[in-house]
Amino acid sequence: MADKKLARTFIAAAILALGAPVTHAEEREWLPYKKFVDMLSLDKFYAVDAKQRDHLRALTRLQPENTAIKPEDIVLTVVHAGNRDRLSISHDGYLELAPNPAWIREDAVIYTNMPKGEKAKISMTFASRTPDTLQLSYGELATSVGQWNAVIKEQAGVMRFMLPHFNALDIHFAKPAGQTLQVLSKDGAKTYTADAKGELKLKISDDLMRSNPQVIFSEKPALMEVDEI
Repeated sequence: MADKKLARTFIAAAILALGAPVTHAEEREWLPYKKFVDMLSLDKFYAVDAKQRDHLRALTRLQPENTAIKPEDIVLTVVHAGNRDRLSISHDGYLELAPNPAWIREDAVIYTNMPKGEKAKISMTFASRTPDTLQLSYGELATSVGQWNAVIKEQAGVMRFMLPHFNALDIHFAKPAGQTLQVLSKDGAKTYTADAKGELKLKISDDLMRSNPQVIFSEKPALMEVDEI
């Protein structure tokens, strides 16, 4: 799965300093805020009209190569115009960062608590907004697939030919517990069950997009991302 994820993420070549336990490391200058935004193409994503990406999330993920380093121990702080703002990082290393034009104009700098040493990877994940309810329509659930394909076509330029054409959802639950997704089509109910990792893959059906049946989750997903299968 790791190799497949590399094929469907924008990979930024970034050296992250890791070595001593990061919780006790001294803060140091890491890289300019503008460079961080540019290398992930976040400006292009947020340049798309909000209505055309209302089911999408552009998530940045930090993945230390040293598995002994926990992403939640990493601290990134933006220092700008006499102030400091810490970037929120989830326990599994995700950030949701909308570019701040003022910080870019001020040549803000990101500081980190990671000392020089080991490498880590920064990538952008093509994520979907998780539904607010357990029951919704098939079309509503699948909206992000079409939206991501449209955003890539509009913003990636010639690079779009190097990127996948998404046709599925990769649904993650917080903890593996045999969670299900039930599709109530006119031909009867079909149940999809999460695997031992708490992950469920749903290939989008054109026929079901047209008939638009109801779908029911047994539990709200923790994360959803588009996929190509």
